[in-house]
Amino acid sequence: MGNGKKNDIQAPYRAENEDVDIYGLHRQALRESPDPVEGLERPPWWLWVICISLIFWAGFYIGRYGGKFGPEVHLLSEGETVKQASVSKPGESPPVAAVDGAEVYNRVCAACHQQNGQGVPGAFPPLAGSGLIAGDDKLPVKIVLHGLQGPVTVSGTTYNGVMPAWGGQMSDEEVAAALTHARSSWGNSAPEVSAETVKQIREETSDRTTNWTIKELEGE
Repeated sequence: MGNGKKNDIQAPYRAENEDVDIYGLHRQALRESPDPVEGLERPPWWLWVICISLIFWAGFYIGRYGGKFGPEVHLLSEGETVKQASVSKPGESPPVAAVDGAEVYNRVCAACHQQNGQGVPGAFPPLAGSGLIAGDDKLPVKIVLHGLQGPVTVSGTTYNGVMPAWGGQMSDEEVAAALTHARSSWGNSAPEVSAETVKQIREETSDRTTNWTIKELEGE
């Protein structure tokens, strides 16, 4: 220049002039975990176990209780006939389904008199070999409908308790079925009790509000 001085101009900055480990910086970046993405998380191992167990259980259940998968289920076996549904005619009452006496007895009576009819010593009299249950059918019907209280002797043993009335909880058919079951089980061989008999006695004793006593029943 005109003044004879050198220009005080610095050289441009260059990265290669510094001692920088570029590869080391990249290695540090690669060690960082990637940012999580919502919706792509792996489910826990116990969830897989539960799902697989449910699949196996469902397959077993369908195979055990689902019946057969095929047209042969609609075919009748040899010697089998189609059962015609009973249809009531106009003006007729619909048919009454049969009542399972054993089921009614086990549901209502077995708690006290036991499923084997032996009762509970000192508390509830047995029905097996009992003249009260296997004698005149009107006697047990009255007892079931309106209950029994006071001393009663069965098979040489005296019991003194209270049997509740079941007339309000049991239909005529249920009373008849339960008594028929008791009168024909555990060595008893008395005739069946009909629902018509229960209905008749229910109507005849409809005004009764207290339990029977053996003296009342035997005095009639």
